[in-house]
Amino acid sequence: MAKRLAITIAGAVSLGSYEAGVIYEVLDAIEQHNATPGLDAAEKIEIDVLTGASSGGMTAAILAHKMLYAAGEFRGPYDNPLYNVWVKRVDLAGLVATEDEDTGEAEPAMRSIFSSNLVESVMDELLLDRYESETPTTPVRHSAAAPSISLGMTLTNLNGVDYGYEMHPGGKVTYTRHDDRIARTLDATTDRRDVWLEIKQAAVASGAFPLAFRAKELVRPRNDYARENLEPWSEETRRFTYTDGAVLQSEPLAMAKRIVNQRDRHWNNDSRFYLFITPHGKDSSVDQGFCEEQADYMDMAKRLAKVILAQSEFEDWLKAEEVNHGIDLLDARARGVQQSLRTGAVSAQVLQQSADALLPVLFGVVEIRQPREIATASGETLDEARRRIAHQYEQEMRELGEGSAEAIAFRDTVLVMERSANLGEKDRMRIYGITVSEQQLAGAELTAFLGFFHERYRQHDYDRGRLVARAVLQDPMLSLPGELGPLHYTPGQTRPINLQLNGLRLSDVPAEEQTVFREGMKRRVSAMVRELIGIWSYPANLAVIDPIMNALLDQVFREEPRSGQPGD
Repeated sequence: MAKRLAITIAGAVSLGSYEAGVIYEVLDAIEQHNATPGLDAAEKIEIDVLTGASSGGMTAAILAHKMLYAAGEFRGPYDNPLYNVWVKRVDLAGLVATEDEDTGEAEPAMRSIFSSNLVESVMDELLLDRYESETPTTPVRHSAAAPSISLGMTLTNLNGVDYGYEMHPGGKVTYTRHDDRIARTLDATTDRRDVWLEIKQAAVASGAFPLAFRAKELVRPRNDYARENLEPWSEETRRFTYTDGAVLQSEPLAMAKRIVNQRDRHWNNDSRFYLFITPHGKDSSVDQGFCEEQADYMDMAKRLAKVILAQSEFEDWLKAEEVNHGIDLLDARARGVQQSLRTGAVSAQVLQQSADALLPVLFGVVEIRQPREIATASGETLDEARRRIAHQYEQEMRELGEGSAEAIAFRDTVLVMERSANLGEKDRMRIYGITVSEQQLAGAELTAFLGFFHERYRQHDYDRGRLVARAVLQDPMLSLPGELGPLHYTPGQTRPINLQLNGLRLSDVPAEEQTVFREGMKRRVSAMVRELIGIWSYPANLAVIDPIMNALLDQVFREEPRSGQPGD
């Protein structure tokens, strides 16, 4: 079996260009590696899971589609689907162009600051144009792609979904969940417009940055929410309105793990790896200088944006590390049990008697007292769990003697320890992080919208992504036993990094580039006023709106000290 890679792509806004650079380098490395003459099948690498939030969700959808059906579009580092979208196509001029050039029709000003139509059209081209012909071209799968890819995207559900929980001694509490997600498994049979229309709509919804872009409606089937405690629906489908998936789930590693669980069933975890791509993580978000006197509307908005982002980052990774620590402890204790059995310090018969008494309790339903019951949370049966443990600890059992009383006692004792520690269906996650300091990026300011100001900023961040990915892929740690490598790949050329763009501030942006943003914002606010007060908007613009907007925009672009030194 080939090594399998699950990739999680964090929310990034214009730093989607950085993530695009990372992904290109990863695909290039795997393509070269898999083409190595004489490479054993078990050493090949396949990407079979993609999850993403916000712009990362859009990237995941594009990547899944192109890897499964259009591998020929990956023509090189500066001509591939992700580069062409995040570096060349989506820019500030297009985002502030909220009126149709042909019809003059404007997007509703009270629903979004930037052009949602641009995002819709880009995703249509990438995911749906293939199906304009009655007979799409023959699909070509990328050598880094598994035969099927499971795609997951996070969403923020503005309506909410109700779950009911019984309270004691009586009554019920209703919990409304707003963190939402959509997951689909894709392969050669899903190369159809209806499948990708749903995915396109979900990707746009996942990337609908609040206020910047319109909220997006999706029709969801009830079975997407088929889980315990779901409050009954009276209909088979329900319409929900969504905004950016990164608001509540910025880095969906846990979603990747749930999808992996469904694909792998907790088997062959030794060949499962995770790649975590984010343009954050190496900078502290602490701001000791923020104080009451500084908390005006503008500074408060900036600070809150950073606080919300910081709180949604790395939570899944931290939880995974906690589980990994628990599994490491279990493995260490399992080795201790094996050693005791090998030396005769403990009797296999005694251990087996203890395990035989405990396992039916641990895998059964335990009644504490009416009306409370604790039911097993696992769908795994005792026999299934025994087979899994025997597979996971195959070497230890072989050393004790296959089929021996010692091996069986070891298996059942480890299963008791695992179940008691609530590690029953949890696996070690070998996660490789590709993170970067914002001081090495050009587009991180203005809540990561700054990269849209000019293509050279996005080129800088794309090439930075390639270099950061290269450092990880060539790290000697990846060549250790049990790791993803060694990778057989020779990195290609990158453009020189312009160090003057590292840690770019808004105040560093040239006046002509500021003008596009300033004029675009003023036009949009003017349109909002026009929608609100009609014919009175023109004098209001002259007397009130223009001076206020100029003052606010001066505040946005004012000089601020850098929080650190530019990276190299």
